[in-house]
Amino acid sequence: MSLDPKISHAIKKATADAGQESFLANRLITWMEAITSGNADPNDPSDADRRLDLLFDGTEVDVIDRDSEGIF
Repeated sequence: MSLDPKISHAIKKATADAGQESFLANRLITWMEAITSGNADPNDPSDADRRLDLLFDGTEVDVIDRDSEGIF
């Protein structure tokens, strides 16, 4: 089974809308394709940890100044 093109498009749009680089979308799509093709097991903790590390490393997050946001 292959990944539905609508899913790929949605991932690309969501990452772009979130201000993320295109390679993050590509990593997500590659992972989803591996799962749907049976080449990755979403229940394998070591594989999930490795892939999540790649995703976290590729994600840009704004640093929130807790004092200026009123967050304590």
